[in-house]
Amino acid sequence: MRRRDFLKQTGILSAVTLTGLLSACNVSFEYSPYDVVVEKKYQDLTAKNLAKLKELEDGKTSFKIAFISDSHNSYDDFEDQIEDINSRDDIDFVIHGGDLTLSALSKEFTWFNEIISKLKVPFLTVIGNHDYLSSGESIYQKSFGPTSYVFTFRGCKFVMFDNIIWENGNNDPDFDWFEENLINDGDYNHVIPVSHIPPWGDQMNYGNELAFNNIMEDKDIKLSIHGHTHTYYYGKKYGQIDYLIVGDTPDRNYAVISIDEANYDIERIDF
Repeated sequence: MRRRDFLKQTGILSAVTLTGLLSACNVSFEYSPYDVVVEKKYQDLTAKNLAKLKELEDGKTSFKIAFISDSHNSYDDFEDQIEDINSRDDIDFVIHGGDLTLSALSKEFTWFNEIISKLKVPFLTVIGNHDYLSSGESIYQKSFGPTSYVFTFRGCKFVMFDNIIWENGNNDPDFDWFEENLINDGDYNHVIPVSHIPPWGDQMNYGNELAFNNIMEDKDIKLSIHGHTHTYYYGKKYGQIDYLIVGDTPDRNYAVISIDEANYDIERIDF
């Protein structure tokens, strides 16, 4: 079944409606929210893309990232977004800020991977709250890898932090892991955290918000990157740290982050 036909038939209103036969309307579906099916070519993608990044370590200290987020099931816009990034010759890699899917169905992850695999450069992801629905956590781990991880590139350390609370059944994100990995333990030029939900997001209570910012201020973080709100924002929400949030894919924008030894610059791209 094609993506467009699937979306028309189901509306993907709820993962629950996709199991078996709906007696009320007598419509059958070929996808189950409990499937954890990942084609071999779409397994271990984080490790595969980190290996590609390692090949780009050529002694340079400057680079550019395209940051996108919240593609959900907006596949036509997502195709356009990837095409726009591919039209540039200055992007070293792409970061997706989470909500790769809407309902975390196995088929949605497949469709996401089919589109993003068209990128000409490596890509990395963090998990979003929608990606935890159904069997999404298991699918994400099989397709990508750990939901929190760290990687380095050209003198910069990226802390990819799973800070999902509600869909993960947590009261708090794993702030101990976050604090430990935000330490500049390698004389890096920058340490940049990336997580789906910003400190002021709907899942963060006052204690979460306070802890999040106290940890980052204590570690002298300058830039923090997020998705989730579906609204573009770049500014100092609390006075010290620069926060970058891009809109969802249907907003048809993304950010290009230029980084060198001492500075970074943010450019909004509308496509």
